[in-house]
Amino acid sequence: MSETDRGQQQHVDQGGQVLASAWWAQGDFPPRSGCSVEPLIDGRAAMFAMCKAFLTAKQYILLAGWDMSVDLPMVRGGDVRILDDGVTQEHGISGWLRAQGFDDETIAFWMADRLRVVDVLGFAVKRGVKVGVLLWDAFHMGSHVTNDPVKQREALQAVGVDCLLDDSSRRVTHISQSLHQKCSVVDGQEAFVGGIDLTVQDSGDYDRWDTHLHLCASPERAASRSAAAHPWHDVHTRIQGPAVADVLRNIVERWSEVAARHHAPEWPQQLPMTPPPAVANGVPAQIVRTIPPDTYAFAPRGIGTIKDAYVRAIGQARQFIYLENQYLWPEVFIGLDELRWGERSVESMEVIEALGTAISRGVQVAITLPDHPNCGRRFTDGGIQILRTYAEKAGRPDLFSVFTLGNDEANQSAPGGILYRPVYTHGKTAIIDDTWWTVGSANLNSRGMHSDAEINVIVLDPAGARLLRRRLWAEHLRRDIKDIADVEQPATAFARLREIATANREHVRKREQLEGHILPYLTEADGKALDLPVHHEHGWLDNLEGGAGAMPEEHAGRYL
Repeated sequence: MSETDRGQQQHVDQGGQVLASAWWAQGDFPPRSGCSVEPLIDGRAAMFAMCKAFLTAKQYILLAGWDMSVDLPMVRGGDVRILDDGVTQEHGISGWLRAQGFDDETIAFWMADRLRVVDVLGFAVKRGVKVGVLLWDAFHMGSHVTNDPVKQREALQAVGVDCLLDDSSRRVTHISQSLHQKCSVVDGQEAFVGGIDLTVQDSGDYDRWDTHLHLCASPERAASRSAAAHPWHDVHTRIQGPAVADVLRNIVERWSEVAARHHAPEWPQQLPMTPPPAVANGVPAQIVRTIPPDTYAFAPRGIGTIKDAYVRAIGQARQFIYLENQYLWPEVFIGLDELRWGERSVESMEVIEALGTAISRGVQVAITLPDHPNCGRRFTDGGIQILRTYAEKAGRPDLFSVFTLGNDEANQSAPGGILYRPVYTHGKTAIIDDTWWTVGSANLNSRGMHSDAEINVIVLDPAGARLLRRRLWAEHLRRDIKDIADVEQPATAFARLREIATANREHVRKREQLEGHILPYLTEADGKALDLPVHHEHGWLDNLEGGAGAMPEEHAGRYL
């Protein structure tokens, strides 16, 4: 038995109950045994799974989101008729759908290939399913940073959906706050938690639907109001078992306060909160949250179990920590992309310093970040420098690695005949020692750890952690998962990733094709040292083309 498997046994008693452990956050929802938590990597997989769940709902669907685009197609292209590893010649598409719980009416609806968010939720309503959507009532000095939530509400209400706009952040002291959770519950038996909103950004860019290939330009990604939307990498989860009740309680707690203020439908408060039974061969999992202070009456001082979970788990790391996130900010972001306007975030620094301490004791730490974050790239550069300093003081600069993702395609109008494009890294994922993992909505910044509403799931499961890491790396390297070592020395594994990323950096310099998607993340200082054009906001892959494919200036400052 391996050390990690022995470690897993220490946290579950003979009856399957989760024991008190240094891995679990304290002060909100408890850890639950007997859960199934399935990672859904990228929008195609996540939206496909959510669409199936919504169409087979019998009683209710509850969603909470940061943003929604009701016209977003949840299932696209050949996926309506050619389904990954599910359709056999023997049973055909109808047989596969029937095995998923679809009846004749639902099969006909699916095959009609009109699977926009508003169509799917409206279909559920027509079949007697109660549907509630809780959207952030975004406002920033009169300008929406999301799709106009009022228009989305009107479209949903037109098909019978109860839609509340959560205005809990509408106060001067919370002007840069975001209600950022992305979660849903179906019939109290199935929940979805992660980084994916059912949306295309108001600008027409940043379509959350994408495939593992992350093509530079895809006819299936939104391109109605701008150039083809950026490739988008993200992670969501499908949860079954007792932890579903905690996702439900989270949405109902928020819904109840908003409904009371606006005399809106209160049926979610009547839903049973009893945890569903344990799943066979289930694993321990816990729902953790950030609920900002002075926002909801159910938690006037706020809830910080996401930060607590990160700090505790990082403190347990002995071999490696692999992170994917949108940001790594030491400073508080107040809506202005200028360092001098911020101050050090106590909550962010607690996580960053925990990572630094792990580096100091010899733990390999690696993080994958977007080359072209929508805002705050200088803030992330500052977080990187803090961790590099820890590694340098330990005499082991190789203990800290920073990556980003990109893609290439033949394009005669691009210099050298090759177009390079960043893949927007939006997932909020961490894996520690192939033992513990998390997926959710919380970024590694002051907002994710303190001042925004967020939700993550954490899982203590060596087999699941190992599989998630291998699936992510297989995608980033464009290799079959069989080629990603199951068990390997962390130093060897991260050295190989750095070697491939560095080779890809030189491929870009020479206008050559990439080996997979992985590249080094370059700070502005790195760009000067390497003689590569790193823009302080837009990074270097967009900047190579002199504006071709680059992020429009009007996107600066938007928070996704």
